[in-house]
Amino acid sequence: MSTAPKRNFTAKTARPVLDTSSLYGMDELPAEARATTNIAQVPVVSSSVPAKAVGDEWVQFSTYLRRNTYLRLKQAEYWEPGFVVRQQIEKVVTELLDKLESANRSLPDEQYQKLLQKNKKLKP
Repeated sequence: MSTAPKRNFTAKTARPVLDTSSLYGMDELPAEARATTNIAQVPVVSSSVPAKAVGDEWVQFSTYLRRNTYLRLKQAEYWEPGFVVRQQIEKVVTELLDKLESANRSLPDEQYQKLLQKNKKLKP
């Protein structure tokens, strides 16, 4: 019994483009959240970093959470009016990074250029 070799579609197909307007929770901040957000608090990483790289646009980022934590996020999203998971995670991570001195140090120029070449999220 012979079977045809499996085809590898990953190398031949294009990755889907993320349409942020069609995703749940990818809308603008509510008016009350925009009023309380102070843009002056955002630290400038480096003068060599282009302005668009430090901008407020959303980039897709994924990580792992424990199942219980994910469930609690979904519960809060359901029960808490105005709770948007993406915004809450951004807030918590930003607060953590503000406390870390090393997170606000700019990368060496060579390392930054290497990161720009490999990481499409930082390209304008």
